[in-house]
Amino acid sequence: MLLACSCVAGCADTVNPGRAGLRLGLEEGPLRPPAALEADVFEFPRSAWERGIGGTTVLKIMIAADGTVDSAIVLESSGFRPLDSAAVANAAKLRYRPAEQGGEAVPIWGRLPVIYPLPEETVASESEGP
Repeated sequence: MLLACSCVAGCADTVNPGRAGLRLGLEEGPLRPPAALEADVFEFPRSAWERGIGGTTVLKIMIAADGTVDSAIVLESSGFRPLDSAAVANAAKLRYRPAEQGGEAVPIWGRLPVIYPLPEETVASESEGP
């Protein structure tokens, strides 16, 4: 049984070039933040689902210059180790259009909240309908 959870596909730590004109490495050109290409890779751990456990794990991820996730660290635990472990393991499957600065792909750190909704919430939202 594969059950998906949701994750925010952006990186909260990246610079938004449109906000207040903030730029990094001005001599090299503005920073273009990474963009998620593949975000539906997170699976809800079966043990957590069967026990009715949900939560949010916040990861710090390194997006490499080739758009892969080079490393992932738990910044904020969900309070349940299987959710945190699944978030770290599944983050390695993410793919991004890499960040660019001065026309070249560059590695960058970002924050990624991974949300595992409680099974009851998932069932309730599916039964409510449009």
